[in-house]
Amino acid sequence: MKTKGWLIYEEEHAKKNKAFIDWFLDEAKELHIKLDFILQDRISFGVQNNELVILLDEAPLIETPDFVIMRNIDPLFNEQLERMKIPCFNSHHVSAICNDKAKTHQYLAGKGIPMLDTYFTTADELLTGNLPLPFPFVIKTRTGRGGGDVFMVENTEQLEAIHDQLSNRFIILQPLARSLGKDLRVYVLGEEIVGAVLRSNQKSFKANYTLGGQAETYVLNEAELTVVNKIIQQFEFGLVGIDFLFDEDGSLLFNEIEDVVGCRTLCLTSDINIVKRYLEFILQKLATGEKSI
Repeated sequence: MKTKGWLIYEEEHAKKNKAFIDWFLDEAKELHIKLDFILQDRISFGVQNNELVILLDEAPLIETPDFVIMRNIDPLFNEQLERMKIPCFNSHHVSAICNDKAKTHQYLAGKGIPMLDTYFTTADELLTGNLPLPFPFVIKTRTGRGGGDVFMVENTEQLEAIHDQLSNRFIILQPLARSLGKDLRVYVLGEEIVGAVLRSNQKSFKANYTLGGQAETYVLNEAELTVVNKIIQQFEFGLVGIDFLFDEDGSLLFNEIEDVVGCRTLCLTSDINIVKRYLEFILQKLATGEKSI
C-alpha cells in the first residue's frame, strides 16, 4: 500500500515557496509516496464527541495520513497529530521550543553550549529604566523569523521608537555579537549534520540571505562539530537549521533553531537533494515505527 502524507503550509508562505512545494511533490512521486499539499486554513481540529478530531474542509477525516510534514508554525496542531498517532515532522516538542527564542535559550542553558547573555522581557518594560545590559544591544521578538523584528538599539531615543513599534510584544535582549553581519546556519536531518552555510552582509548587522546577505559553503571544525552535536542530543529533530553567531575569537555562539527552516542557501551552495533525503528519512522513521520526530 502506498504511503500517504500531508505537506502543510499557510497560504502566504505557500505562495513564496511554490517551487519548494513542487519539489516535495515531485520527489514524493519518485519515492512512491502519495503526498498531498494542504493549506492550514482548510483544517479544523479539536474535540468532538469526547474524542480528538481533525476536520478537512469541514468534514471529519475518513482516512488519516501516514505522516505530516508541518511547514507552518502551530505547536498545538503538531501535538494534536501526535496524540492521534499521526507522525509529525517536526514534532510538537521541537515546534514548541524552537519557535520561541526565549524558550530555546532557556532549554539549552546549562548544557555546555556557548551563547550570548539573553534576557527575557516585554516591550512595555523597556522604558521602566530596568535594563539588564548597557547600550548598544539587540532586541528580538521571541517569535520573529527570517531576521524580522530584530533591532540594534544604541540610545534611549531608538529604544523609545522600538517600544512604540513592539508594544505588548514579548522580546529578548542580547548584547551585540563580536562579528556583526555574519552568521552560520547548520542544516540537521535527524542526528546527521547535512551541511553548513556561512552567511554574511556588509551592509547590515543581520546576515540573512533574504535580507541581501551572501552565502557560501562552510566546513565545520572539530570544536564546532562538538557544539552542534551537543544541541542535536537535546532534541529529536526532523529537518531544522541551527544558527550560530561568532565570538571575537571566531568560536561559535548559539543563536536560534529554525523549525520551519528555509533551504535556499543550502541549495545555492551545494548539490544536496535535501527534499529527497528528508522524505527518505521519514520513510525510514515510519518503517521503524517511530511516531513523531
